[in-house]
Amino acid sequence: MSATQIDENLLAPTAILEQGLSRYLGRALQIVAIQSQPLYSFSTHPIERLTVTLDDNQQLSVIFKQLQLKCDRHIRHCGKEVWIYERLLANRHLGTPALYASLYDESNHRYWLFLEDVGEWKLEYCDVEEWFAAFRWLARMHATYYRRDAQLREFDCLVEHKAVFYRYLAEMARQSIQEYQPQAIARFDSLMSRLDELIAELEEQPHTLVHGDMSCHNLIVQPEVGIRPIDWEWAAIGVPAWDVVRLLAGWGAEKPRLLAVYLDEFARHAPPLDRPSFDRTLAGCEILKTLWYLRWCLAPRRNTACVEDLLDKIADRWYWLDKEENHERSLTNCLGITDRPSDST
Repeated sequence: MSATQIDENLLAPTAILEQGLSRYLGRALQIVAIQSQPLYSFSTHPIERLTVTLDDNQQLSVIFKQLQLKCDRHIRHCGKEVWIYERLLANRHLGTPALYASLYDESNHRYWLFLEDVGEWKLEYCDVEEWFAAFRWLARMHATYYRRDAQLREFDCLVEHKAVFYRYLAEMARQSIQEYQPQAIARFDSLMSRLDELIAELEEQPHTLVHGDMSCHNLIVQPEVGIRPIDWEWAAIGVPAWDVVRLLAGWGAEKPRLLAVYLDEFARHAPPLDRPSFDRTLAGCEILKTLWYLRWCLAPRRNTACVEDLLDKIADRWYWLDKEENHERSLTNCLGITDRPSDST
C-alpha cells in the first residue's frame, strides 16, 4: 500500500482509529498515510501491523486485529475481546498493550482492536530467567483477582469455567478422535467416565481471572518494560491452575522451580494457596489441558502414536489423583478423624 494515501478499503478502519488516537493522545488529529503488513501468527484472526503517519509527521506502529466469530461462541464469544480491552484491561495494570481504538458492531459482525505494537519477542524465544518473570507476572494477576468472582462478573465480558466449558472440551476432543483416530474412541470414553467427578471438584475451588490461553506465544517480553500479555479472547473466571499448567507445558525437570516461583509470588500478594488442594487442581487441569490439545492439535497431525501418548497422560493424571486421595484417606484414618464416605463402588 502506498504510504502517501489511504487505501479505499481502509477508510472505515481509519476513521475509527483516527477518533481513538485523538482521544488517546488528547488532541484532534488526522491520519495522512497508512502502510499495512499482514502478520502471520498463531492467531485465528486476521492481524495486520499498521504504520500510521499523523498530520504532524509522527509515526505509530499499530496492531489491527479483526476478530472473527467462531462456532464455539456458547463458551467463547471472540468479539468480546473488544470489551475485555475496553473494560477490564483499560488501565493497563496487567501490562497489556495500550488500546488506541476499538469497534464492537454486533449488527455487522465487526469487532476491531487497534493496539499498541509491543513487538514480536515472544517468551518462547527466551531463557529461563524471563520465564521466571512470566510466572511472577501470572501469580500477581491471579492473586489480584483471587476469590473476586463477583467483581469480575461486573465487567460483563468474561465467560466462566464451569461444567459447560469443561464438557465442551471433552466433546470437541471426542469429535476429533472420532474423525481422525476412531480406533482410540473406546479408550477415550473410558477415561472420560469420571469427568463429572473432576468437574465437581474444580467448581468447588476458588476462582480468579485467567488469561485462558496462557502459552509462550501469547506473552511478549519487551526490553525495559517486561511481560506484555496479548490475545485475551479466552479470558475467563476460572481456577488459577488452568493458566499454570498451560505455561508449564514442555518444561520437564524445570517445572518444580517455575512452580515455586509462582507460589512464592502469589503469597506476596494474597494468602498462600493450599498446596495439597492446588496440586490436585493442577492434576485435574492437566487432564483438561490434554483435552484442549486433542481438540486443536489432532487434525493436522493425524498421528496414532501422538493420540496414544496424550491418552496415556490423561490416564497418568487419574492414577495420581487416585493415589493422592488414598493417601489422604489413610492419613485421616491414622489421625483418628472420621473419614468421609467413599465414592468408590
